[in-house]
Amino acid sequence: MSQGSEDDSVARSEPDPAPDALAAEHDDVLRSENTFEIDTPELKSARDRAERGWGVGALAVHDGRVLLVRHDDQWLLPGGMLEPGETPAEGAARETREEAGIDVRIHALAAIAEQTFTDGDDAFVFHFAVFDAIPETTDLTDDPGLTDEAIAEAAWHGSLPANTFDRELYARLLDGELD
Repeated sequence: MSQGSEDDSVARSEPDPAPDALAAEHDDVLRSENTFEIDTPELKSARDRAERGWGVGALAVHDGRVLLVRHDDQWLLPGGMLEPGETPAEGAARETREEAGIDVRIHALAAIAEQTFTDGDDAFVFHFAVFDAIPETTDLTDDPGLTDEAIAEAAWHGSLPANTFDRELYARLLDGELD
């Protein structure tokens, strides 16, 4: 992972609402820019999803543990793409319910990550909003994700696993909150 930079060769599209407008609605929003090298099939799949607009996730902490879901070989926040007519906060709550089986109350926008995905000369920028979420329930589902998702597991973690996607951003957001 490396710090991203403005590059005219990178495909950019502004989600609705624009990142600056979403951040302006909230206090103390962390902004992050990263570049991730992925292979061609993953790049195509990620680009197809990104064309739908915002990616959203929920940062839920309970008793010094953070909620993560495992997709393939990586742990990440429960999250996904907005549905038509949904606000980013509503999408983060829905995705948490779908992927982990718990309800959360969205507290605030914690971060906006501008993620550049690249495979050689091909690249695009994706925006992901991370919301602080308060779990209303904590018993996780035995069958995480929807039938068409590759979510293998949902679990509470006392520390971030080494194979956590965008681990540096989550560590900054969780500073001092985990056991």
